[in-house]
Amino acid sequence: MTRAELKGLAKARLAGNWGWAVGLSLLGAIMASIIGGFTAGILEAWVMVGISFSFLRFMDDEDRGNGVFNNIFSGFTGSQPVAVFLNTLLAGIFMALWSLLLVVPGIVKAFSYSQVDYILSDMQRAGRQIGATDAITASRELMVGHKWEYFVLQLSFLGWALLSLVTLGIGLLWLTPYMQATNAAFYRNLAGDRFRTPEDDMTDAY
Repeated sequence: MTRAELKGLAKARLAGNWGWAVGLSLLGAIMASIIGGFTAGILEAWVMVGISFSFLRFMDDEDRGNGVFNNIFSGFTGSQPVAVFLNTLLAGIFMALWSLLLVVPGIVKAFSYSQVDYILSDMQRAGRQIGATDAITASRELMVGHKWEYFVLQLSFLGWALLSLVTLGIGLLWLTPYMQATNAAFYRNLAGDRFRTPEDDMTDAY
């Protein structure tokens, strides 16, 4: 799918659901900012994972769960919270280490690991056993040849981001869920059913 098609899909899905999407993004941002300072960013990362999980379910047209609050903590409440925690933590550490070398390698690695949350969601829902770096490795492999495409997609929101600054940040209430939905659509278009297939049927997903 083209960038325009991905963004059009996100807007179509958000139509009539902006209240839920804005509420999820806003409450998630508030909670992440509050708890992040007390936990060295660990719980903050888990809140952001929960938001990614929720938007992927949303774009897949699945049950969004029992309210915004429960969606935010969906990273905690799945079948493999330790695996989610380890993959998220290690991805953050790896990106930080790469950033210590140079800015550009850090950015490239951030793009390589950009699909970790979505892959974790798919693997967990498929009942697949997840190792400490399985989602990291899978994201890195999935993004081969697609990092520039992902970068340009993020860059396409720059105009809206600048407009949000003009509105003193109010525009971010709509821009953030729009970006979340579009990024989830990007992942689903790229990965298809590859990671949401049960482990016993993995060969059928390739």
